[in-house]
Amino acid sequence: MKYKKLLAFLMIALLIPINVSAKTLGDLKREYDALEQAYIEKQNEINNNQNEQGYTNERINEVYGEIAQAEADIEELNRKIMELKLEIENKDGQIKAVMKYYQVSNGESELLEYLFSASSITDFIYRATVTEQMTRYNNNLINEMHRLIEESKKAIEELHAKEDSLKKLQDELRSKLYLLQMEAENLSEEEDSIEKDIEASKSIIQFYLDAGCDESDDISVCANEQLPVGTRFWRPLQSGYMTSTWYSDYLYSYGGECRSHSGVDIGAAEGTPVYSISDGKVVFAEYGYNGGYGNKIVIQHYINGQNYTSLYGHLSGINVNVGDIVTKDSVIGFVGNTGNSYGAHLHLNLCIGLNSCISRWQTTDPGAYINFPPNWTSYYDRTTYYSGYYSNPCGW
Repeated sequence: MKYKKLLAFLMIALLIPINVSAKTLGDLKREYDALEQAYIEKQNEINNNQNEQGYTNERINEVYGEIAQAEADIEELNRKIMELKLEIENKDGQIKAVMKYYQVSNGESELLEYLFSASSITDFIYRATVTEQMTRYNNNLINEMHRLIEESKKAIEELHAKEDSLKKLQDELRSKLYLLQMEAENLSEEEDSIEKDIEASKSIIQFYLDAGCDESDDISVCANEQLPVGTRFWRPLQSGYMTSTWYSDYLYSYGGECRSHSGVDIGAAEGTPVYSISDGKVVFAEYGYNGGYGNKIVIQHYINGQNYTSLYGHLSGINVNVGDIVTKDSVIGFVGNTGNSYGAHLHLNLCIGLNSCISRWQTTDPGAYINFPPNWTSYYDRTTYYSGYYSNPCGW
């Protein structure tokens, strides 16, 4: 019997919505400090990125110079090879002319005449030695020139290999620079997002200070009678898949006519946590069919001096009560498939002003205020910037 009572108590406890806004003003201030620290760290990342881009650009320019020098060296070596080849041809022609002169003159061998006209054996040896040395010298000179040509060709091959290596390095540096530039864009967007979060945090802290909240007060209690101040909207799911935009075309099987859509649909697994799109106050939270929205929550917001209302439909569970003050980090419910739904997803309406936000005549395009990716596209966090979202008025 004792265990049955305990089980019943646990079941009741699980059914009671948890007040996810049980956060103190001190908690908000600590979050603000964390944002400022994150901003400093992001600026350091941006500075490091800029320094790395500068170094990479310098290295690219250096490689350009090294490639130009290698090409100039190749050109110079080719010129020297041509000069050596011409010199070899000249020397070869000269030695042949000398030998021909000595060997043939009026049909007689001048070389033999030159040798045998020596006055003594010593003169003969001298004349033979001079002739041999002259021939050997020219041959050695030609061989040396051939050696220089081969060395120049080898040097050219090495320079071509160096040139190829430098061009490969250049391509790698260009790719690195491109990635650094892409990273810089992301870092800039992240810095901008943190700046906005800091400004929003300042406004929210000031709101609770003006409401008379102390450092240790639960902000959902001390400011319960006021609508919290916000500065921007966030996506309601940490990740999801865009399946319908505001006023998307719907082709129904019974007739195929085009019908308008009052919000956006985001596909996600049943039970996925749903967050409030900004700070606000819960004005409706009920289970049931609710005009096709199924289990739904309605929250009112005050953003940059303008009142808004957001509606969250088809929920599997509700995690807040009417009157709760929520923040963008509050888990207000869970993705479901209730009401007029044909698969687990979140339906989100956004309206200008304080109203029920259930009619398409009240709603405005959520994509004009919340950054969503295009239809049939997934996203994986609540802040990354996407382009390409559009809504189709369905001919209206």
